[in-house]
Amino acid sequence: MKKLPWIIGAIFLVTLSLVIVTTVILIKKKAPPKGEFKDMVNATFVGSDECRKCHERLYSNWKGTLHAKMMVDVKKDPLAIIGDFDAKTAPKAFKKQDIHYAIGSQWRQRYLTKSGDEYFILPAQFDVAAGRWEETPDDKRWKERSWFKECAGCHATGVELDKKTFKEAGVGCESCHGPGSNHAKAALGYEIFTIINPAKLATRAATDICGSCHSSGTDNSGKYAYPVNYKVSPGSNLRLFFKIASPEKNSERFWPSKDSKGHHQQFIDWERSEHAKAGIACYICHSVHEKETLFQTKKAGDELCKGCHKPLQFEAKGSHTIHTFGSCIACHMPKTIKEGMYAGEERSHSFKFVGPEESFKHGGVKNQPNSCSGCHHHKDTPLADLMGAWSAVKQLGTPKSVIPQKEVR
Repeated sequence: MKKLPWIIGAIFLVTLSLVIVTTVILIKKKAPPKGEFKDMVNATFVGSDECRKCHERLYSNWKGTLHAKMMVDVKKDPLAIIGDFDAKTAPKAFKKQDIHYAIGSQWRQRYLTKSGDEYFILPAQFDVAAGRWEETPDDKRWKERSWFKECAGCHATGVELDKKTFKEAGVGCESCHGPGSNHAKAALGYEIFTIINPAKLATRAATDICGSCHSSGTDNSGKYAYPVNYKVSPGSNLRLFFKIASPEKNSERFWPSKDSKGHHQQFIDWERSEHAKAGIACYICHSVHEKETLFQTKKAGDELCKGCHKPLQFEAKGSHTIHTFGSCIACHMPKTIKEGMYAGEERSHSFKFVGPEESFKHGGVKNQPNSCSGCHHHKDTPLADLMGAWSAVKQLGTPKSVIPQKEVR
């Protein structure tokens, strides 16, 4: 009987040894050869379907986002076309069967066709919200505007300009995480990092990833409207690869207040904001992997802002503004941006209140919109009358910020 514990112990040790040896053999069999993954730069694009094999939940959530639906192959998914081609105002310049890819799904949808080895944006777009067709900017020159030069880097993933190909339509996993071939090959627990996790990057590096597409400008060659040689990496600096538009050099894309007039310039606005100074990155407000709200924010409406601006949770709206209604974004994110044919369709991301005085200085809201003009439409009201009305409003007492912006952390 005294030998029994020793026998049990010996059996346990032998079993444990076999488990360890088997595990080591399996890991060595699956792990890449030593030295194959010296860095992440030499990886290639494999597509989001490869990521799905291990990240099913993230993949499924991402499929419902605007990024995933940025560009859809209509031959594979004909229902992706939202535009009403039976409408009287439907475009005459092209037919539904000419479309290869649909671009966009929530605000506006444009269409891509192929000619030879080039892709071109067709000369009409569909306003999803309004349910109407619109002309597109420079629609008469559409055959001269190469999609690979003007759009590809932000509409598709794994673009190869020399071959005029791309790995995946839309903004896939590797657009933000970098090429994933090494990561897909590596064993679980592999000691060398084989993929980028933007959440673990410094704020500047993480927001540069967003800024590479949510900015306007040209690459260093001046030929492409996106940063051709920019790569997602811990030490990369977007401005080394991209000449980003500015109010000083590209006045046509900005209002006199320096808020954006041109679309997809959220990053440019953010850079001038108090949020940027405080290190508040895009992903603090926006969810990349799932679409919980219309704007893909983590919470809806004022609840998002009050998550950080906590004193406002306990203050009546009437004491912070001259209204008892309204919202944070109505005043601090005015619709200054022109996406299609009409101004005031997207919100500024400078997060500042643009007062009516800005409009008065520049001859009215046509030349400079303000936070009030988003609700109070006075485009045809004489400037003198507007100034008189604003003077009367100011007598009610101007709103006072609960937390001065410079103190926000």
